Amino acid sequence: MNGALPWPWFVATLLALAAAIGLHVRWMPMPLVAGILATLALAWAWRRRRQCNAPGWVRLLALAGLVALVVATLGNLFGREAGSALLAALLALKLLETAQRRDARVTLAGAAFLAMCGFFFGQGPTQTVGAALVLVLLMATLVELSRPAPVAARLPWSTPALALGARLLALGAPFGLACFLFFPRLSAPMWGAPEDAFQGRTGISDTMDPGGLSALALDDTPAMRVRFDGALPPPEQRYWRGLVFWTFDGRAWGGSNAISSFRTLRDFRPTPVLEPRGPSIRHTITLEPTDQRWLFALDAPGIAPEDASLTTDFQLRARDPVTTVRAYAAESFPQHRMQPWLSPSERYLATTLGPPGNPQSRALAQRWREELGDARQIAQAALALFNSDFIYSLEPPLLAADAVDDFLFTTRTGFCEHYASAFAFLMRAAGIPARVVVGFQGGYWNAAGNYLVVANADAHAWTEIWIEGEGWVRFDPTAAVAPERVQSSAREAFGGVAADRRGWLGMLGDRWDLAGYWWNQAVVQFSALRQRQLLRPLGLDDASGQQLAIALVVAALAALGFALWAAAPRHARRDPLLAAWHRIGAALAAAGLPRAPHEGPASYAARVSAALPDDAAAISALSRDFTTLRYAGGEHDATRVASFLREAAAFRVRGRLRAPATKRRRAPS
Repeated sequence: MNGALPWPWFVATLLALAAAIGLHVRWMPMPLVAGILATLALAWAWRRRRQCNAPGWVRLLALAGLVALVVATLGNLFGREAGSALLAALLALKLLETAQRRDARVTLAGAAFLAMCGFFFGQGPTQTVGAALVLVLLMATLVELSRPAPVAARLPWSTPALALGARLLALGAPFGLACFLFFPRLSAPMWGAPEDAFQGRTGISDTMDPGGLSALALDDTPAMRVRFDGALPPPEQRYWRGLVFWTFDGRAWGGSNAISSFRTLRDFRPTPVLEPRGPSIRHTITLEPTDQRWLFALDAPGIAPEDASLTTDFQLRARDPVTTVRAYAAESFPQHRMQPWLSPSERYLATTLGPPGNPQSRALAQRWREELGDARQIAQAALALFNSDFIYSLEPPLLAADAVDDFLFTTRTGFCEHYASAFAFLMRAAGIPARVVVGFQGGYWNAAGNYLVVANADAHAWTEIWIEGEGWVRFDPTAAVAPERVQSSAREAFGGVAADRRGWLGMLGDRWDLAGYWWNQAVVQFSALRQRQLLRPLGLDDASGQQLAIALVVAALAALGFALWAAAPRHARRDPLLAAWHRIGAALAAAGLPRAPHEGPASYAARVSAALPDDAAAISALSRDFTTLRYAGGEHDATRVASFLREAAAFRVRGRLRAPATKRRRAPS
């Protein structure tokens, strides 16, 4: 129904929309969040004072401002972030012209779509529960908006309305389950990667610029979860290899695929060279979405997982970007000899210093080379330097143009990227091949699920140098400055979120993370292979698209039947007499005589008997029998009840609806 929108109903629409927008606040830049909230506040104030839509020039200015905010904070108007933010902004603008109930229903429908867009950014149980609660709120508001005469003195969120919203959501759950089980699995990525251009987050990027970050925020969200086939490896072995950086431009490191693009034909080595020097560690990794192709494994991986490859510098690369949670098995050899010989192209890349600069660091490395000569002794000298008066800090000062010199001789404050970058530069300046490896280090043990949780806060960078006869050897200068960083997780070492996991609060957090782990395994990781395994008992082991379509239609019809049964009034399902009377009423309503809410059986039968004289006797008899059997009390003959049910089931309207009588006017004499 349409009509003017009372003030409480406008407030309910605004709050329901704000709840849907709240599902996206965690990834939206704060200026954009502030702009959307300001638009909601403007809509509230304007409607409160003026009781009408905002004029066109106000809406135009608000639109221009919000679009400019989206472009300024996210860089464009395309992609999942920009598209979702633009939708949230437009829905907030819609409230500036929401004076009718029809407009409110349009806004709420858009808010429901916005709530589902939240699954672009996360598919865990937290996101699912949040979206479900928002949908219940939206449906409760929509249901109340559809009533003929809303009560203007209160918000529509009564307990019955919310219960009805939850019931509607539950009725749609079987159909959603049918689609989940039988709809063909899609493998192509559907959206791109998120970007944050202003502040570094603990996590992995395809470049490393220590001098350009003034703050590093601890991101305590899980990056991956790891189960081990055997015992948990000690902390000093929990290095999770990711990207390998070969190129340095004076400030930033990059070129994780430099070897594959630079190597000549005579340098080509078809397989990585890894000589195990100890037992392997088998583990299964459940990786959160990164929208990138790189994978992680315990250093150093020996084989590549399915649909992935292992580069010659032991980077794991997936065939497609990781857009959803991915689980894969890995086998690593913590004790090894990696690549005992070096090709000319690799040596050239690993000793290139980039453009001129950092003269103090170059001079120091040359002095070490002249005085010490041996690669290990030079590396130990660099570690001793870091162990002197350097400080590990997540809020280092910005570095000057000669970033390495400024860090080594002035600020002496930084985090793992600063130390790995400076160490690699010193080694190259001393003529020792060096490269930077980024990944994760550490993790905390979830006792409830018996797996290791590696958070984004555990992102780490270290250095590998090539030593004659030993190959590439790992050196972690961060361990010389802050050994506690290597012996524990980042949150435990530096006071991150949930650093103390003891007590009931830590146990609760572990169990919630376990729920997320199993949710990822059962729902998010439901692949085509899992689908075939599930459908194998039904004879659909190798089902074609046509067979899956048929199974989907059958399951959808079954879900629809269940929904119709569940949506029927409960008292009608419990009382066969009342259900039979409702069937009679449905037949009469189809003939154009619906029962009014205030009419009882007798008055209703009297009215329809006058309109259907040919069926009056049957209707009166059925009404009399129904009233007697249901309201007279006492025990009734089962034969009489069965007879009424048969007659009610066989009832059909056979006569014609009599036109209402009109009064005749006497002709004037």
